[in-house]
Amino acid sequence: MSTEERRTVVATTGVLLVASMVRLGWEVRPVPPILPPAPVPEALLEATRREVEREERMATPLAPGERIDPNRAPEVELARLPGVGPALARRIVDTRDASGAFQATSDLLRVPGIGPATLARIEALLDLSDPPAALGRTALERAPGAARAAAAPTLDLNSAGSEELQALPGIGPALAARILEERARVGRFTAIEELLEVPGIGPATLARLLPLVRAGG
Repeated sequence: MSTEERRTVVATTGVLLVASMVRLGWEVRPVPPILPPAPVPEALLEATRREVEREERMATPLAPGERIDPNRAPEVELARLPGVGPALARRIVDTRDASGAFQATSDLLRVPGIGPATLARIEALLDLSDPPAALGRTALERAPGAARAAAAPTLDLNSAGSEELQALPGIGPALAARILEERARVGRFTAIEELLEVPGIGPATLARLLPLVRAGG
């Protein structure tokens, strides 16, 4: 190879090396985003914050001496009871809405998922000192038939609305709605005992309602 040829090769190699370095620098340069990052909606931030606070509250154990009222506490507070998670707390609220207030701790046994062992674990942590409608119902149960009827005028099941039904002991919004659905299905009640066809009404609830309602006629 002549001297001129060597110079040409060296020059060409140098040009290729410089070109490679320029290309490499171009490829690794930071590329600005095509669009600026979208801001997170304020509503989403607020919903996330509330959910985090809810999760933290449910995970907070009860303080010494703290008790929970199962008739008034929301799900997030009921879930703080030992052995009661969000799902069981939801069932406690559903049962409360469907069948009315818990008058004794044993009433929680009607909640699906609460058995004697669970009840024994949480019983001392429940506050049932003032169950809704407990005083009025107790007075009616003690009264003889005539006095009881005078103290609580009977409600016509065939004309009562949802709010009137919810004023009855053991009847919440969900159970009142099911009573109205059954009435619409059969046309009208001809006997109080027909309430047993309503899901959620058993013999104990019917016994409480007998002196307070009427049907037929």
